[in-house]
Amino acid sequence: MITKETFIELEQKIDVYAQQKQLKTTEAQEYLDQYLQLIVDYFKQINEIEEIDFNTLDSLNVVPMNFQERYEYILARKHHFMGYRQMKTLKTELIKMNAAYQIRQKNSNLK
Repeated sequence: MITKETFIELEQKIDVYAQQKQLKTTEAQEYLDQYLQLIVDYFKQINEIEEIDFNTLDSLNVVPMNFQERYEYILARKHHFMGYRQMKTLKTELIKMNAAYQIRQKNSNLK
């Protein structure tokens, strides 16, 4: 199960490269690829799906605004600083939105 701590561990490794402006190195790119895959896997986990289908996003429970556009932006820039920043922002939104969804689910089950 992917948790916030899973992301933090990988972010700490990537942040070292980002601070030194070394995101173009092979090692940093491998970490960035892992980070993006972690986001994709987390998205699938929280929505209980096997694959991301952009045609059915409206039927999912946890989807940030402009998800498809942001995902495409990240794919095009995943080895750049701004792509990494967008990944971190998307990750934070997913975690917060999932927490809110879980609370709503819990409260609706109490009624």
